[in-house]
Amino acid sequence: MESPRSHPGSAAPAPRELRPDDPTQVGRYRIEARIGEGGMGAVYLGRDPGGQAVAVKVVRPDLAGNKMFLARFHDEAAHAERVASFCTAQVLEHGEDLGLAYLVTEYIEGPSLLDHVTATGPLSPGMLHGVAVGVAAALVAIHSAGLVHRDLKPSNVLLSISGPRVIDFGIARALDAASSHTRTGQVVGTPGWFAPEQITTQRITPAVDVFAWGCLVAFAATGRNPFGQGSFELMAARAVHAEPELGALPEPLSRLVRSALRKDPEQRPGARDLLLGLVGGAGEADVSHTLGASWTTPPVPRPDVTSRDPGAAHAQAQAQAQAPPPPQPHPQTAPANERPRPAPAPMPATERRQQIPHQETVPSHEIAPHPVTVPQQRPGRPDRRRTAVAVGAAALVVAAIAAAGAYFLTRPGDHGGNADTGSTAKAATGFPTGPMLVRIDTEPGWPKECHADIGTYKPGDPAPATLVGGPACDTLPERSPDHRYIAFSRSVDGATSAEVMNANGTNVHKVADISGGRVTWSPDGTRLAYMGGSGGTHQIFTVTLANGTVTRLTDDDSAKDDPMWSSTGRIVFWSKKDGVEQIYTLDPDHPSRTWVRVTHDGVRSVDPEWSPDGSKIAYTRGPSAKSGIWVMNADGSGGRALTSGDAHDMDPGWSRDGRWICYVRGPVGTPEIHAVRADGTGDRVITPPGKVLGHPSWS
Repeated sequence: MESPRSHPGSAAPAPRELRPDDPTQVGRYRIEARIGEGGMGAVYLGRDPGGQAVAVKVVRPDLAGNKMFLARFHDEAAHAERVASFCTAQVLEHGEDLGLAYLVTEYIEGPSLLDHVTATGPLSPGMLHGVAVGVAAALVAIHSAGLVHRDLKPSNVLLSISGPRVIDFGIARALDAASSHTRTGQVVGTPGWFAPEQITTQRITPAVDVFAWGCLVAFAATGRNPFGQGSFELMAARAVHAEPELGALPEPLSRLVRSALRKDPEQRPGARDLLLGLVGGAGEADVSHTLGASWTTPPVPRPDVTSRDPGAAHAQAQAQAQAPPPPQPHPQTAPANERPRPAPAPMPATERRQQIPHQETVPSHEIAPHPVTVPQQRPGRPDRRRTAVAVGAAALVVAAIAAAGAYFLTRPGDHGGNADTGSTAKAATGFPTGPMLVRIDTEPGWPKECHADIGTYKPGDPAPATLVGGPACDTLPERSPDHRYIAFSRSVDGATSAEVMNANGTNVHKVADISGGRVTWSPDGTRLAYMGGSGGTHQIFTVTLANGTVTRLTDDDSAKDDPMWSSTGRIVFWSKKDGVEQIYTLDPDHPSRTWVRVTHDGVRSVDPEWSPDGSKIAYTRGPSAKSGIWVMNADGSGGRALTSGDAHDMDPGWSRDGRWICYVRGPVGTPEIHAVRADGTGDRVITPPGKVLGHPSWS
């Protein structure tokens, strides 16, 4: 989107006053200023009812009347809401008001990469590595949600105080659909940043974003586009036929950028491969470590340098985003997990709920890429009025990044092979110190007889603290994404229900009748998934907490259990559909709800647990008495054992930073809670002496 550029020497231009034809209210958001406008419409600085700053994108009227565009727009926005918020701007809401479509996103403060580089020159080595890592992490989240950005470029990367944040994902495809419906030979994108296959109008895949990542990193390192400057025709020809000019990039950046810029999309690495090559891991904690150690706040631009990229749109909105924190999502209940499962994501639900591009010092905030005519043949609901782009929760992110950075810089022996096997786990540097939710056995007999309460236990303390007790059998506790509630499974006189209570143990109430087992939260805390049905084969259901609407997700005769919702929107579970217990995933919001099998070795695999960022699955593998804890990538690749598998290990659960996994070992009636690093080192007992605890949930 075209928007006013930064003034030399200033951090960001002031948002423009509203014009007579600008809205003053869009849905439930009060509009304060215009940030910019572009190919899709206008972007405004808004405030939610709690005073939190957000970015509201409002679609221009001619597009709002295009049914094809609107259908694609809302579909893509719904997918964008499920993108994990780390290194992206969270998508908060989308809808229509007074006949116009809008999108609301997190408001991120900081200049765009384009503004910063054109004003101050190439990035320092630390910031360059941080941009490469952060943008690759954002692409992992975007691609995991089934989206392709399609218009990744320096003006769509904001340099916030906590690290780079990618904006404007999930909307280019809608504009592309509207444009191709009316014109032929069109490409949605920006010359110099799109891949050869976008120019030749071949099939669009996540590989186009990887190509753009290579261009973007080269630009950040040198201050120049690797394909130079010139007309659209010239830039297009260079992207298709010429080799990029990268300068003296350090390793491993040079190798990764060159592989990302290969002409053949099939030969480019995936976003996760880029991340693995940069930080040795594809998880949120890996990225936090890198940014915490190397990121610095972007300096004020030099007044003697002016912008060198006339084709980019730059608007920065450094508005008073110091309003109270956004209201927490309002789940009415919180599901309980059958197997120990940590909170699905390390961030509060408000930060995780939706992300979409936005900038606080609103960098070239393009609402959508401009369509460009290609000189080649094609082979082959908010109440009031508009869309916004983002609301800044910088304080929370900064605190999380700082904590993660300190942890990684100070922890000892992270790569050692010696296990710490003490009776308790005191505050060893790097070991999670927060309390976990646990099942507290008050009398022996589990699992034939259940006498269990729900409580918390902080490793190293002499005993757990009870939150809810009584004669009922209460098990499988799990915090809601915003940590305001706890859900658990309660059995009384042979009937089982999902119960929810406040985080302090008050206001216990029933949510749904279930057939037993785990109950799990949706990423935004508005729904629960659970096993239901009476007699015969149980099925996976969801219930919407606000209105009690129940949706059935499975309908087959195979035994199944242990559903868990990831922070990216997919549900994992095990089933005997193909014989022995194997692990599958499905998209609960896709009409087909097709299962994807992720284990294929025919060995019993149960208790699947998503990592906080949704990139990995921990699970129990092997026959019951000789089972071990394994970890694999979300697609089933890279499976590896964390524990020996000779002592009945089960019920894994991730720490909030994704670096540790707790699990239960030993006889079912008298288990011990252990913890082990996600690389398989540092195994230790954390159950206090003389206590019997189970179903740990680290969140």
